[in-house]
Amino acid sequence: MDIKLPDVSFNFGADATVEMIPRRLANLASYGVKRVMLDARQLMKAADDLDYLRVLQNTLRENDLVVYDVHAPHGAHDSFGFPAPEAAHLCLEMAHKAMVTAAEIGAKTITFHIARTHRVGAMADEYGVFEKAELENARARILRQLEIVLPEAERLGVMIALENLFLPSSTGEYLASIMHDMPHPNLGLNYDSGHALLLEKQPDKQSEEIAEWIRIGWDDNRVVFQDDQLDAMLPYVITCHIHDNHGKDDEHLLPGQGIADWKHIVERLRLAPRLLSIQSEVKTKYYGDEPGSQTLAFCACGFGS
Repeated sequence: MDIKLPDVSFNFGADATVEMIPRRLANLASYGVKRVMLDARQLMKAADDLDYLRVLQNTLRENDLVVYDVHAPHGAHDSFGFPAPEAAHLCLEMAHKAMVTAAEIGAKTITFHIARTHRVGAMADEYGVFEKAELENARARILRQLEIVLPEAERLGVMIALENLFLPSSTGEYLASIMHDMPHPNLGLNYDSGHALLLEKQPDKQSEEIAEWIRIGWDDNRVVFQDDQLDAMLPYVITCHIHDNHGKDDEHLLPGQGIADWKHIVERLRLAPRLLSIQSEVKTKYYGDEPGSQTLAFCACGFGS
């Protein structure tokens, strides 16, 4: 079924102090923005700093804005499936705090990462080397944690979205298989356009061209390029992170500044049966004192404001 794309949720910048919030949010509203998203740093500020939360909520109300989407913390032990023994408790503790805060703010979706479970010794060596931290072992840990957090998400009225990254443990197909194993009305996927582009098959694209910090998560440091990630994810996508790059590094550029085929992406997103929201996840330099100006780039690529 062809559906109208939701309004885009824009960020006002995690660098914004309490004093800067009113100006940044008023600027977004002046560009016609209705929805706001918070990254992990902003969400934790709202959880830990009552003054920050108060100013945020008052300013949202004054400008007829809502926080529609938030991102949970995504350090190694904050992500579902990380193999360190202490990680399961720490992750569940974080997830509870993040979801409670999201619900208090009124957010509808909260995005989580799947852990760096493949070659984890190379990617998170502060935790040591894990001999058996491979994909199928990760699946059981991920599913156990989801079984615990999903009833709370349902009670709080928030939707959990699992994000595609650029590792074997977070490809579109792997996440789709998690959805198959764990069907739940409060669970869906977050399609990240920039991450998908990094793994996308392209003529003459070579693994050696991909940034090293991404390659080390793959066997023999060789990225296995994928068919279009959105094809596998589309039935389960509830929200999106939209940003651009040149197919080699996670640059978080404005849409239209890289090589993403936005016409093709937008056409397919209109077919996503569960789509609730679209989020701008461009890098902080695009917020500044005029955070609303990024809306022009999104409109030019087919995303309404």
